[in-house]
Amino acid sequence: MQTPAERDLVQRLVSLLNANGDARKECRILNAGAGKSLSIERQISKQGCSYLCDRIDVEDCSVDFPMVGECWCCSIEDMSQLDSQRYDIVFANYVLEHVEKIQDAAREIFRVLVPGGVFISTISNPSAPEFAMARKTPLWFHKLIRRQDSWETQYAYNSVEELLSVFHSIGLKVEEENRWPIVEGYLHKYPVLGPIGRFYDRMVSKSGNRRLMGDVCFVLRRG
Repeated sequence: MQTPAERDLVQRLVSLLNANGDARKECRILNAGAGKSLSIERQISKQGCSYLCDRIDVEDCSVDFPMVGECWCCSIEDMSQLDSQRYDIVFANYVLEHVEKIQDAAREIFRVLVPGGVFISTISNPSAPEFAMARKTPLWFHKLIRRQDSWETQYAYNSVEELLSVFHSIGLKVEEENRWPIVEGYLHKYPVLGPIGRFYDRMVSKSGNRRLMGDVCFVLRRG
């Protein structure tokens, strides 16, 4: 189930890549924490975007896809193998909640972006009840609830605002930040709990309480 934040990330990538299309320039982008998934690359390719996407992850992230360039095994906290000012866009899809040293990651993202380059990220909001609970439960419980692969989370930031302040201090300015409730996304595979999660999400949306909205997408730009 694709989350609203991930859909937003894809559409922002498409918009940015198309905006560069007039100059007939092939954008170089970086998928940070790519894993083996080609979901994002496939979605933006279907929109006719021109780009070359490098990939990094702490495990082997090499894949065979026409738009994929180089693939490195490294952490977002230490991308020393990558040249400075190499990328027009860096994106990370639910990666930062798994990062222990957020400040190091922010510095590396800033370093590899060209001046004026953009960082787009989806994250989990740790103040939302589902993720506040996730911080206190073991990995096996996450896998049981989600019925899919899960990874250890660090939540090295206590709030979205705290995370964004780290990036701001490095020199990445916030252009936009949006949130959605996502309890249904974790419970939709369960016949009874799914509708309850859907009802909860609707109530949170109506209330406008951003603290309870667990699904986040933000856009930052290097000055």
